[in-house]
Amino acid sequence: MTLPSPRRALAARFFAASIRAWDSPASVLRVLLETTLFTGAALGLSTWLSPSDPFGLAGQFPWLWIVPALLALRYGTVDGVLGTCLLLAAWFALPWLTGTPRAPQFPQPYFLGGLVLVLVCGQFADIWNERYARLRAANSYLDERLAALTRSHYLLRLSHERIEQELLVRPVTLRDLLADLRSIESATSVVPASALARCDALLRVLSQSCELEDAAIHRVIDARLESKALASTGEPLPLVADDALLALAEESGELAHVKSGEATMHEGSYLVCAPIVAAGGERLGLLVVRSMPFFALNLENLRLVTVLLGYYADGLRQQEIVQPVLARRPDCPPDFALELMRLHRLRLSANVVSTLVAFTFEQSESGDSVFEQVRRMRRSLDLLWVIDTPGRHVIVMLLPLSGAPALEGFLLRIENGLRQQLQTDFADSRVGVHTVMLDEAPAERTLDELLARCKVSSHPELAGLPA
Repeated sequence: MTLPSPRRALAARFFAASIRAWDSPASVLRVLLETTLFTGAALGLSTWLSPSDPFGLAGQFPWLWIVPALLALRYGTVDGVLGTCLLLAAWFALPWLTGTPRAPQFPQPYFLGGLVLVLVCGQFADIWNERYARLRAANSYLDERLAALTRSHYLLRLSHERIEQELLVRPVTLRDLLADLRSIESATSVVPASALARCDALLRVLSQSCELEDAAIHRVIDARLESKALASTGEPLPLVADDALLALAEESGELAHVKSGEATMHEGSYLVCAPIVAAGGERLGLLVVRSMPFFALNLENLRLVTVLLGYYADGLRQQEIVQPVLARRPDCPPDFALELMRLHRLRLSANVVSTLVAFTFEQSESGDSVFEQVRRMRRSLDLLWVIDTPGRHVIVMLLPLSGAPALEGFLLRIENGLRQQLQTDFADSRVGVHTVMLDEAPAERTLDELLARCKVSSHPELAGLPA
């Protein structure tokens, strides 16, 4: 394949810049028509003014060449050359059309000078037209980017306003609420579950986070709802036993609000009725709400009420809840097993993702140092289970409310801490990292699979349990 010569490349660039204006058949027709009309009009005017010398050969200035020069400045070199060709054709055709005698000698300097003038004007026009096209394309791109940035800025502003409103309405996160519930729950060995221990503290947390104004908690004993409230906030609420919304909540075992039933429920005494149900399905109590702000009565807020009540109920029934885990792993700490089952319930009911992370360390001087460093980097809400096996240490961490992005950030923080404190990382210190997220599978099975990946065997007496 032969490369084009410099002359051919220059000519191609020369004419390509000139025909950019011909971007459609209509544009081509318009340019040709204008070139022909203006050139013809100039020739007609010159012939009318000077029939004997229409081209102005005897004049001091070739006025006729102004028209091709203007065409070249307007449209480019090609149009100017076309106008020149029309003048050249008129030189041979006018004597035949008008019957006047032709000049004895062809005026080469006249036409050559005009052609040079047209070419110079056309070249300048082509250069500036090309620059204008590039600037127009750049401006078009910048306009599109500006429009996209404007839309993004508008959406970002709306997001910020929404976040500000959420912070004003609900200044605490679910993580903070779960930490509060952990701090207020009491041991079931001291207080029976039927007593709804510290339900006043629970109601205080619900009032602050979910904006409950007039609300009360009633206990359920022997499948019967007590009329006397164990805890209340706002004005005292006498229990309306025949309320339609209360009956719907007791029948369904789920939270009921004024829009969840028939229109007659709008005339009842309560806005929200939410049963306190443990993981096994046992009803322990009932939350009734008579008054709350209008904007707080939304599905997100009501879902939060359900999550907090379920979390609290599971804490009251912790001995029963942790049995599936302790049956497979008797050495598992009860608080770890309880939180695992609680978070698994949150995953099923509210699609809140939590993660289990296991670290394995070699039992050596350097491995023990890394083990202690990772152990100290546990977050406040995380739960930790340390397992010692022959030749290795295993740390199992339960990360509540942590999905894939939070897990990645957590592991990156630990590895950066190892680099800063011990000048090592996971690979250099031979630390094994195993992760699994809680899903629809039973929590005890998920924990078994994680420990099996860490080569932590189950209890010998439990080897025959079904997987």
